[in-house]
Amino acid sequence: MSSIKVLATGSANGKLVELFSGVTKFNNKWGPFDLLLCVGDLFGENTDEINRLLSEEIKIPITTYFMHGKYELPDIVKERVESNNGELCQNLFYLGNQGSITTTHGVKVAFASGVLDSSIKNHPTNVDLLLTYEWPKDITRLSSQEVADVSGSIYVAQLVERVKPRYHFAASENVFFKREPYQNAPSTSSAENDDTQLQMGIPTWFVGLAEVGNSTKEKWYYGFNLVPLINMPKSSPLSYPKDMTECPFSTKGQKRKLDGTQPDNYFWSKGNSSGSTSKRGRTNVPPPESYTCNICKLAGHWIKDCPESERNKQRQQNNKSKPIPKDYVCKSCNEVGKHVMFDCPNYECKGCGEKGHHPKDCPSPQKVKPNKPVQPCWFCLSNPKTVRHLIVSIGNELYLALAKGGLIDTQDPSKSIVPGGGHVLLVSIIHYATFREAPLDDQINMTAEMEKYKSALKRFFQDCGAGMVSFEISYFGRKQQHHHVQFVPVPFEHDSEKIRDAFLEEANSDDLKFHQIQASTAIVPVNYFKVDLPDGSSLIHEIAMNEQFDVQYGRKVLGKLLGSPQRVNWRECVISDELERADAEKFKEAFSKYDPMANVKSF
Repeated sequence: MSSIKVLATGSANGKLVELFSGVTKFNNKWGPFDLLLCVGDLFGENTDEINRLLSEEIKIPITTYFMHGKYELPDIVKERVESNNGELCQNLFYLGNQGSITTTHGVKVAFASGVLDSSIKNHPTNVDLLLTYEWPKDITRLSSQEVADVSGSIYVAQLVERVKPRYHFAASENVFFKREPYQNAPSTSSAENDDTQLQMGIPTWFVGLAEVGNSTKEKWYYGFNLVPLINMPKSSPLSYPKDMTECPFSTKGQKRKLDGTQPDNYFWSKGNSSGSTSKRGRTNVPPPESYTCNICKLAGHWIKDCPESERNKQRQQNNKSKPIPKDYVCKSCNEVGKHVMFDCPNYECKGCGEKGHHPKDCPSPQKVKPNKPVQPCWFCLSNPKTVRHLIVSIGNELYLALAKGGLIDTQDPSKSIVPGGGHVLLVSIIHYATFREAPLDDQINMTAEMEKYKSALKRFFQDCGAGMVSFEISYFGRKQQHHHVQFVPVPFEHDSEKIRDAFLEEANSDDLKFHQIQASTAIVPVNYFKVDLPDGSSLIHEIAMNEQFDVQYGRKVLGKLLGSPQRVNWRECVISDELERADAEKFKEAFSKYDPMANVKSF
């Protein structure tokens, strides 16, 4: 899966120089971005800078798509885009009133410009991004964040509920608001046998953007990494965010099914999967522990799945009255033409543990088994079982800790040239499975702090007579993984060439492919193993989706190089808490004069 970088901005209202100069700075410092989306009004009432834009005096560094909000396009702009297939000038393209496009990167973008005065009945499906000028009505419902005086559009709410985008950007309120993600109902547009994550009820992230250059310094831009749906394998699992809420939009009075006919409309028909007759699926994600069904007043199921609801009672009765096809084979007992699998005497309900019914028809909601608790992450500081005595420095975004069962044998003075051993982990304080899954703001802050720590560690190791080798593994979508980078001091006798040869030699025997890159300009794939060498170069191996990559690979290669092949598995190298504390104190004391976060916070 290949990831791209996307940047979205709020209404510029004619401040084109300020907008694109800011975008250029973001692109140079945190890019390169692949796609820029200007939400709301690019021009507005202020049209002074249009001629500078059309003459390309104002440079646009990224392929950019724009829409319009409460203002119609200026005549000169309208004439140019109508005569030039939507292209206003180099790198700048007008989306239109309503529709969807698929970019050259495979990103499907749906949009609805202006102020809607009626429902949009024909809508695209399998959408990565939705752009609207107006906020949807009720978007702040169920959110723990407070936003004052938000009205929102019921028509936009209906649209977003049906389109189910992964990200939704809007600009009408002129404030920055990044809502907790909410879960959509499963898609009705995918075929029943199509094993896609859309059937599972994807989450949507809503982001409201402020006006460019606003006086209150509200944030008017938002950047993020995106793997387009088209690049995701059909079996790709969803990684549900911990703070996800139910869908905030009310569905009362709305039709469950939409008219399957589509007009011959370029925008809404392009790429649309109209005419699907698949049934509305059900989400497999359980409700949070605090959620209580309003019908039966019990926990353990969503209100739409309550066995006490009239709809589900009627469905139960209808299912019992349907004749069993003569050639139907029960997958539970292999009986032919007797019963469906969920009525089989051998079928056990996964909800209550009893036999003879489907979990959705469970008559005993009070017996629903509690969800198995997710195992706490050992790297999260909120976990009381985290080994805090190994932590030697804490910053704002990251913390530094000695590795438990480190690669360096601290009990052998000939092996440990750095006080405390020196094998350390730099860990994100907030739980992100990978660096790419963090919001761009957090990525920016984490990168800045990471560079400070790396520089300090490099100087510290050099003063101790060692070069610095770091390595990390990134797997997209694995919730139990916690982003961290490992650092190991390697004596000067093993220069970068020897270390590089050791990794390449091991790769040949393991049939792995490494590519050499410069660490400062590295463009890495989504899933990878990367090692940074003392000379600033890097080796990277792209991990295939189904590849069983050895998580101890970095330790294995460096262990052999350092003459300690027996220390590959950290579990076999664990020492007592008392010795760990002594190592941590030695490292902390020696590192204190290099520590870039010495004055940030204590622990």
